[in-house]
Amino acid sequence: MTKVLICPVDYEHRCEEGAAMLRAHGYDLRFNPRQRGYLPNELYPDIADVEAVVADNEPWDEASFRAAPKLRVIAKIGVGMNNFDLEAARRHKVVVANCAGINANTVAEHTVALLLAIVRALPQLNAGCRRGKWTRGIFHELTGKTAGIVGFGAIGRKVAEKLAAFELRLIATDINPNHKEANRIGVQLVESDTLWRESDYVLLHAPYLMETHHLINDTTLSKMKDGAYLINTARGPLVNEAAAARALASGKLAGMASDVFEVEPPPANNPLFACENYICTPHSAGDAVENMQANGRATAAIILDYFAGLEPKNRQA
Repeated sequence: MTKVLICPVDYEHRCEEGAAMLRAHGYDLRFNPRQRGYLPNELYPDIADVEAVVADNEPWDEASFRAAPKLRVIAKIGVGMNNFDLEAARRHKVVVANCAGINANTVAEHTVALLLAIVRALPQLNAGCRRGKWTRGIFHELTGKTAGIVGFGAIGRKVAEKLAAFELRLIATDINPNHKEANRIGVQLVESDTLWRESDYVLLHAPYLMETHHLINDTTLSKMKDGAYLINTARGPLVNEAAAARALASGKLAGMASDVFEVEPPPANNPLFACENYICTPHSAGDAVENMQANGRATAAIILDYFAGLEPKNRQA
């Protein structure tokens, strides 16, 4: 029987259709027994004899591939590949594919929810009411403001479609601009400096690459409007968190919301946690029932296709 390690927590229930597909083909499924992701020293013994993996955010580097001599294919749940050394995968002849595009809608919904929550101070108002306070605020409408989308891929485009209903001016920047989609949605493609300068709301949807590490830093923050808002539902290391905390404390940023952190889970002394104008969620933007089931089907299909001699969809290595 083909042995498959399932790394995402609670895959058997949250992605039950994928687990059922693999079981129906006689695969031997082994599940992550923890209520959290694997640490490297925990991963190595569990991959020693497996031929396939459904991966999450655990490290897939040279050491991991060396610890898995029988491994032939990895199906990455979600889209982010920053925990993969794809060159190492190629050296070890391991096929890697992800679930690109599947989580776009649910992450876009979460992005809009975070934007509304930080602009309207919903967590703070809720907490005040629960403490018996009746402290009301005064806020700006989204209508008529400018939203700048950094990264105009599948998620960025979905965010733009949803924000269009708020009658915002929409601008975006991307290293490979999709002019057709921009015209369809009504988005103006601009250079990065224009986006920093003109956006009331900056929304990050860029991939994490060497060149995007700390894309948000003291320099880029200084180019933004005074009182802008920053939303990050992409990858934590896109933002220099210390720089963002300074901008929040000074009022340069009116607020920030993120679903991701430079280190996950974040330490209690993360500088952002000292800022009352900051809200966060625990990397849960993709945690919708519909999205998880779709990812389950997609990850199972990658493994089934590989062992059937077919090219897996969304192959990365």
